[in-house]
Parts: sequence; C-alpha cells; structure tokens
Amino acid sequence: MPLTQNISLSLSIIALCGLVGAGVAVGSGVGMMSMAVLEAEKQQQQQVAAHSPLEQKVVVSRGFAASGAQQQ
Repeated sequence: MPLTQNISLSLSIIALCGLVGAGVAVGSGVGMMSMAVLEAEKQQQQQVAAHSPLEQKVVVSRGFAASGAQQQ
C-alpha cells in the first residue's frame, strides 16, 4: 500500500474510534438519565401522605430593636 493510503486508513480508523466513543458516551448518558427518572418516580410513589398536616408555630419577627423584648 502506498504511504497516502496508509495515512488515510489510519486517520479513518482514528475517526471511527472517536465516533464510537461519542456514541458510547451519549448512550451511557441517556441510560443514566432514564435510571434517574425511574428512581425519582419510585421515590415519589413510596412517599406516604399524612392524614393530617403538622401544626407549626408561626414566629413573627419584630425586628432587631425589639428582639430583646419578651413576647407573651
């Protein structure tokens, strides 16, 4: 084989390896995203809603100057 054909063949093989590598990277990324979606759906289905909401005390801030005053 002449030298130009050898160079052309080696460059083609390198380009093919690059394309295969890019395909593998895209495929693994898609696989990871689909697995993340499935995990999120699983966790969302496993969450149990409470029968009654928890009561939370509402704290009203009166500002820095009144912070030392006692609330009744």
